[in-house]
Amino acid sequence: MLFEDCRVKGFELRVIRDEFIKLKLDISGERFPVVYPYTHTVAREGGERFYGENVTYRINGNKYTNIYGLTLAVKKEGGTRTELWLKRSLESGSDLPQIIDELVITAQLHKDKYEYRYFGTFRITLKHLVLVSDETSINSADAVIGPLRYYVSGTVVTEVFTSGEQLAGNR
Repeated sequence: MLFEDCRVKGFELRVIRDEFIKLKLDISGERFPVVYPYTHTVAREGGERFYGENVTYRINGNKYTNIYGLTLAVKKEGGTRTELWLKRSLESGSDLPQIIDELVITAQLHKDKYEYRYFGTFRITLKHLVLVSDETSINSADAVIGPLRYYVSGTVVTEVFTSGEQLAGNR
């Protein structure tokens, strides 16, 4: 089937330590799917799975190691709205600011069993984040992971690099 004239209404990117990086797309269209007769078949790709390890977080130029994961959600209906949920550990002592001028998320993506030593990197830069709510609830004697919800009022830029390229900051 072919879905023509579709567009992305929103998406959600989730990066959590020790879990797969997940991308969820919200796609819509006003036309029904079309079935075209094909004379040859196309091999299907199995997809790649990347883990949330090897992810670094820089807030206002400082590296934070207490961030456990994040969810970046973008909705494009009625204007673009971008929110970011940061899950951070409260044990490390360094809390996150209420207003973030710049957040840079860099992920090193190692493939499971593909070409020898082939890897990729992606970097997301978010500007001007404002804390909307602190949803931390401490009901445990164990390590506490507290979620913070930010509204992104600035720009969001994504850069993707393959193994042969350098990060822009290293040129």
